[in-house]
Amino acid sequence: MEDEQVASHSEDVQQEPQESVVSDALALFGLDTPSVVEDPAGEVEQEDEPEIDPPAIEESKKLIVKVDKQDREVSDDEIPELVQKGFGLDKERARREKYESALTRAAKLAGYDKVDDYLTDLDTIEQQAVKQKEDSFNTLRQEMIDEYTAAGWDPTQLESFLDNHPLLAQAKEVMEREKATQEAQKQQQTEQAKLQGWQDLFAKYPQLTEELPADGSAAPWFTPEMQRLVNDRHYDPIDAYRLVHSDKIIADERKRTEQDVIKQQRLNKRAKVETDAPADDETAVPNELSSAFALFGLDPKAAKKYIKK
Repeated sequence: MEDEQVASHSEDVQQEPQESVVSDALALFGLDTPSVVEDPAGEVEQEDEPEIDPPAIEESKKLIVKVDKQDREVSDDEIPELVQKGFGLDKERARREKYESALTRAAKLAGYDKVDDYLTDLDTIEQQAVKQKEDSFNTLRQEMIDEYTAAGWDPTQLESFLDNHPLLAQAKEVMEREKATQEAQKQQQTEQAKLQGWQDLFAKYPQLTEELPADGSAAPWFTPEMQRLVNDRHYDPIDAYRLVHSDKIIADERKRTEQDVIKQQRLNKRAKVETDAPADDETAVPNELSSAFALFGLDPKAAKKYIKK
């Protein structure tokens, strides 16, 4: 028993110097001494460090939606913005349906079954409404003059009185303002139609833009005759250009047709030459050799194999 205690004590004494040496060596390099745990069996085990799970990376989910008959991926960050736009679109659709319903009612009240026909005649309807107001005002004014003249009033003084009457003057001012607005709209539509006519001309004959002077003066092709047709007789620019420059247009078209024909002929000749040209692997047979083969009743084409390339 005493021998076992002595042996155990000697082992502890030997282990302590070893641990001290290891600790000194680790401290020399700036390292910490690892902690040890002694299990019941007497074996020394190094304490395991707790495992730290890496932070989980959340992947952004994407939603597949169909836009214009095509699938589109939408991330979670885009969903709130798209939802707001969707609500705004629903509101805009409701507003449009409301306006369309009101426009349909207005067309029905005006005696139109189709809204398109009503919109086409809308300018005419406005002109008729202004004309009707003006006629009603003039009729009422004349009736008042006739009535008071029959009662003994001086017609000249009566007309002066009516012209200076505040209510009648205000009504006349409103009618004149509506008439001026309508004429301005009509003038704007006319100018827009003219601009569209010139755009159509340049689209059909783009070479005309190359002859436009930089100083803003009239182009050489915009002759006085063409100016008279466009400005005075209100011809469409394309029609006026065709009438004035018909000879030039015919000559240009004829020249263009001739160039197309020549180009097509060249392409046909090139295609024929490429088709008739012998292949690279074919070898021409001399006439003497082919004649000799034919003399002995042999196929002249068979002579190719006897020709050295």
